[in-house]
Amino acid sequence: MLKSPMGGGGIRRRILDLLADHEGATAPAVARLLGIAPELARAHLGVLTAAGLLRAERSGGRTRYHRDEARIAEARDLFESGW
Repeated sequence: MLKSPMGGGGIRRRILDLLADHEGATAPAVARLLGIAPELARAHLGVLTAAGLLRAERSGGRTRYHRDEARIAEARDLFESGW
């Protein structure tokens, strides 16, 4: 069965919501803001990036994460249509 990239006990949705206000946040910043372990934040950021919902940008030895609004809208439409 296909799993939604929005699984993960709500953490992935919280990450997407957080990045709406903290564009370009790093994994340690996401972890701190959500009160989760950095390794857990990295794992969920990796899933969201692999699903195309986030873009990862390497800069100065850090990876910054950005929402891909077009892909998020496409995914929302798929799930809302009962895909």
